[in-house]
Amino acid sequence: MRIVFDVFVEGKVKETIQPRQQRLQDIRGFVKEESNRLIQLYGSNVYLNRRVDYK
Repeated sequence: MRIVFDVFVEGKVKETIQPRQQRLQDIRGFVKEESNRLIQLYGSNVYLNRRVDYK
């Protein structure tokens, strides 16, 4: 069971990102870093949707 984030741009999934560590403190830092990178890559219309992957 892992927490992953789907990256939506203009309502479409562009990619799925997954933190290396699953601790909440690590995930928080990961999301902050990745959100800055994704905004630079795709623009300001980026939405992250968290989900649990049961693989």
